[in-house]
Amino acid sequence: MMRILICRNWLLALILCAAAGSYVRAERLEEIPNPKVRDNTWVTDLSGRLQPETVQQLNSFIAQLERETTAEMAVVVIRSLDGQPEREFAVDLLRRWGVGKRETNNGLLFLWVVDDRRVVVEVGYGLEPILPDGKVGGILDRYVIPHFKAEEFDAGVLEGVRALGAVIRSEPIELPPANVQSYEHEETPLGLILLLIGIVPVGIGSVVGYRQWRRYHKRTCPECGATMLRLSEKDEDELLDQVKQLEESLGSVDYDIWKCPGCSHHFTLRYPKWFSRYGKCPQCGNRTCSETEETLREATMYQTGLAEVTEQCAFCNYRRVYRRTIPRISTSSSSSEGGWSGGGGGSGGSFGGGSSGGGGASRGY
Repeated sequence: MMRILICRNWLLALILCAAAGSYVRAERLEEIPNPKVRDNTWVTDLSGRLQPETVQQLNSFIAQLERETTAEMAVVVIRSLDGQPEREFAVDLLRRWGVGKRETNNGLLFLWVVDDRRVVVEVGYGLEPILPDGKVGGILDRYVIPHFKAEEFDAGVLEGVRALGAVIRSEPIELPPANVQSYEHEETPLGLILLLIGIVPVGIGSVVGYRQWRRYHKRTCPECGATMLRLSEKDEDELLDQVKQLEESLGSVDYDIWKCPGCSHHFTLRYPKWFSRYGKCPQCGNRTCSETEETLREATMYQTGLAEVTEQCAFCNYRRVYRRTIPRISTSSSSSEGGWSGGGGGSGGSFGGGSSGGGGASRGY
């Protein structure tokens, strides 16, 4: 009985040791060595999955790319994120190191999370016009993921990095048709442009002209057949109710009253203004509701803002207050706001101080 108990304890100990050995703690941002600070290179491989020759080729290629274009690229291989969103992690890591030059934000981060089987490419602000999300996804689909599915990891990383570098150098690359369509566009034929130049002004003029004719053309009294008169602003106020007078004073609606000089028959025509800060009230239905907005938190490149919106009717007691999210600033001419900036120049032991707003793509395999 004692032998059985000892064997069971040993078996339990072995299981616990195996479980402890297989557990991989997620990497934290501050624990990932910055390769430029560490030894003035471009690659950090905490997992040890890349061959030394691959790391050497990556460092050589990215260094040459930086000399030719000033763009900076970091390649990072880690074991696990333990459920953390990989895109947010990539954005934070690029900002923390400041990958890319401060003035142009021309940085890239290639992140491979081994145990999570995810690959992420994060793009700096300055490279988003030539590397939009769809194109980055196409590069991953064409040059990286097929190799990773075949467990050719070194080849996948090398080809993905080289394809990204080719785009930065304005060199042609092959992409799947679905992704080509997402960022390419057809040029508008010159004949169509000229036609639109001629048609649009004529169309606008015709609409305005018809509107003027419809409003001011002579009208015949339906009661006696006499020609009716359009009353002046002063005279028509006597025949307009309170809300119509308010709409006119607010500049949201203009009213015309036509009156017959013979039988005194009259009718009112309503003309909503094309441009007015007053809209239709959800409660009373009159065009007397306006909207004001107060910014509670300014939007930045890194977080959304917040505004308080107040809708209020000038006629009835309708009032509504709600909060609206202000989108993040999508472009920036400077990355001086980036608190994660890596500091000085890209060749002196640190990245150049670039930043990113979340552009790029990720793929699983």
